[in-house]
Amino acid sequence: MKTAIPAILAAVLASAVSAPAHAANNPQELIDMEAAWAKAAVARDAGALNRIVASDWHGQNHKGKIYDRAAMVHETTTGAERLTAMVNHDLHVRFLGNDHAIVQGMDDESGVLKGKKVNEVYSWTDVYERRDGHWVAIASQNTKIK
Repeated sequence: MKTAIPAILAAVLASAVSAPAHAANNPQELIDMEAAWAKAAVARDAGALNRIVASDWHGQNHKGKIYDRAAMVHETTTGAERLTAMVNHDLHVRFLGNDHAIVQGMDDESGVLKGKKVNEVYSWTDVYERRDGHWVAIASQNTKIK
């Protein structure tokens, strides 16, 4: 038994050394992703939205409707409301292991809908997953505050 313990310890240490290393989770990466998402929404940039949001993403909008990435990108880039500004604030990032994170925050949105200026405030939650070394949003929910 005494010789088995050093052998087991050596095996554990060897497997730990050969295990793939993950970069330390950095909340700023996800805060930057949220800023890029806001910028893409204002610019109506479908390419950027498709890079930020996973192909299997689903969200729930402020009206309670569940929709997929294609519907979200279509609505954001061609919908009746055209955003002129979107500013994130009060962001909180929580990591769930190395490859999952939750970002909660709020944003102030300004835009034009049917020729009228609108100003709205939303509270939201986005769930991210690291895929192939990059973060992508996999689920979202937003609530209209004002």
